[in-house]
Amino acid sequence: MKTLLLSMFVSLGGGQLAAAQTGPAPLPAADKEAIVAPLQHFQKNLNDHKFAEMVDYTTPDITSITIVGMLWQGEPAVQKGHQVIFDSRYKNTTFPPLDMEALSFQPIAPEVVLVVWVSKPLPPGAPPHPQTASTTTLVKRQGRWLITAFQNMLVDPQAAADNPIR
Repeated sequence: MKTLLLSMFVSLGGGQLAAAQTGPAPLPAADKEAIVAPLQHFQKNLNDHKFAEMVDYTTPDITSITIVGMLWQGEPAVQKGHQVIFDSRYKNTTFPPLDMEALSFQPIAPEVVLVVWVSKPLPPGAPPHPQTASTTTLVKRQGRWLITAFQNMLVDPQAAADNPIR
């Protein structure tokens, strides 16, 4: 009986288990380009403050954890939060273009990718902060890559200098 159950497991589920262990397929170049487009659109909005455009490149259920730890959930809250802060605190701040060399693409499931990057350090005294690290999760829906979650945080230069894995 044990042999019969084992052979049924291997024939029915073993192949799926083996496939699951190999991980998602590498990202095609066309997908990388399509993933970068919403990231660049968001970067553009950081400078032009047209956050109403977020509906074009985010999912309705987007989640954002801000650089100071605020949790915003849903497109209306994420859009409003960015609009208010960028029309006040960051009103006269210009952010550099997205650093394409710094992007790391990590497929985590079919049609789901995590993009991780650390910004280039800004010159000392440059507002609002010298350097950030970001994670952004994108999903492919109806053939389009959309941002569904992101977190941005300050890089502590003193702590980064003592990074134990470097």
